[in-house]
Amino acid sequence: MRLLITLIDWQYPSAKEEVEDAVWDINDQNTLLALILTYGNCTLLELRAEGETEEAIEVLRSIAVGTGASHKVELSLAEQQRLWLYQAGDECYKQPMDSGGYTFINPKPQPDKFNRPS
Repeated sequence: MRLLITLIDWQYPSAKEEVEDAVWDINDQNTLLALILTYGNCTLLELRAEGETEEAIEVLRSIAVGTGASHKVELSLAEQQRLWLYQAGDECYKQPMDSGGYTFINPKPQPDKFNRPS
């Protein structure tokens, strides 16, 4: 099970172009633990993910809501414009913290994105 994750944690970089995505294989226990700790330690500002399968997407939802104590939210237009990683159609979750803690999930599996050359 793999997720294509774009992550901004701790602080925003100086430019959006510095933010890159990476494939996280959540079948790997160390990768799964890193994802869980990202939520448990409340270090993320924004995370956007696309899953290879519905199962991968559901695992991320479970971590965001369980470990991250996130709640599904509807973003205001101002939030949609301000947040760097949000894309139209994403499910949006928010951790209970003053700033940051946003998770954006494309609800439709994107298997083709995982077949691209490295």
